[in-house]
Amino acid sequence: MMETGKRARWRDDYDERLGDALPPELPCLPPEMIREILLRLPAKSIGRFRCVSKLFRSLSSDPKFAKTHLDLSLRNDALRSARRRLVVSYKHLYTVSFDSIVDTSDGTRDLGAVEIPESPVMVNFVSSYYQDGRRIELVGTCNGLVCTTSEDAVTFLFNLTTRESKEIPGLREFLDSVSKEETFSAFGFGFGFDAITDDYKVVALVTGDVLNASVYSLKTGSWKLVGDSRYEYANSAEGLLVNGAIHWFALHEEDDRLVVVAFDLATEQFKDMALPDEAEDCAHGRGGFELHKLNGRLCMVYTCCENHDDFWVMNEYGVASSWARVRISVQYDSMKPLCSGKKEEETLMEINGQLVLCNFRNDTSTSLVLKDAKLRCIIEADRADTYIESLISPNSYGGV
Repeated sequence: MMETGKRARWRDDYDERLGDALPPELPCLPPEMIREILLRLPAKSIGRFRCVSKLFRSLSSDPKFAKTHLDLSLRNDALRSARRRLVVSYKHLYTVSFDSIVDTSDGTRDLGAVEIPESPVMVNFVSSYYQDGRRIELVGTCNGLVCTTSEDAVTFLFNLTTRESKEIPGLREFLDSVSKEETFSAFGFGFGFDAITDDYKVVALVTGDVLNASVYSLKTGSWKLVGDSRYEYANSAEGLLVNGAIHWFALHEEDDRLVVVAFDLATEQFKDMALPDEAEDCAHGRGGFELHKLNGRLCMVYTCCENHDDFWVMNEYGVASSWARVRISVQYDSMKPLCSGKKEEETLMEINGQLVLCNFRNDTSTSLVLKDAKLRCIIEADRADTYIESLISPNSYGGV
């Protein structure tokens, strides 16, 4: 008791000597102001604050707050750039920040440390497939959600920032129930957001007498089949999300023309767009085209065992006459545009299995090196994509 009394008197004397130097108590901010502050923070930081108070936990778990936070990121160029990440699928899912790009003395650039997500579901799902020698494809990304599928059509949605996950159930069971007389198989998956109904949808092309799309709605938690007799074939590549629609190549039933076919996520209908008039099948006879996205615009690149030095960009969506050929100094047999760099004139590309920053204005390119030794390998185009960090939960919709 005597020792306790001495400590109390010492503290009082110390406070009296400090006088006005004592720091004032922090004001209690109103919830509305706290909300506005949190909206401007990165999603990962907000996640760390969940244990601070019930208010922080409530806000960070609120779907409306998550949508407002995402909308602010998408509308603000600086925030969108800071919250953009690269995801690479190689034995695990790895994410890389573009802010970690640094120049080196040998003319290349290094990408900083690769972050390995710690979600048990994510790690176990991806690593188990690689251990069995089976492939996992990155179907696509949308609003912070990453969609993956495996060779046996097991499909997952991941939020790599919050480490939440959701398995998309029952595609095989659904296809078996559609028809007992015909065997359906799924290929060419796509993933995107329907802004009209505020719903995320997974779309799988399905073999049959006509081109079919099997559509899964996160809101309803169910699949349905949509067919279109105008098309008889589509390529097996994963679908590309542009302008609210998922795109593949298909053959038109009337005249066997190769067209770009788009599945509109809002109307759930197919429409097609013509290829460039000057574009021809690969002269080497062993290749074709792939669809990609360059800074929000649809683009078309060759896929071939030989090298090419050009690709096509659709400058005005849906207008065939707006296709423009772009020539580059880099020879490629595989190429995938990923996104614009921190400098808008630079574009991050996967070229021949390497990450490259291309400046089309100056016709220059710079190689990027991933520091993590485990990723010093050839990066396949279908295993790399970009996404924006968000708080969107794959489990916040009504489906099971």
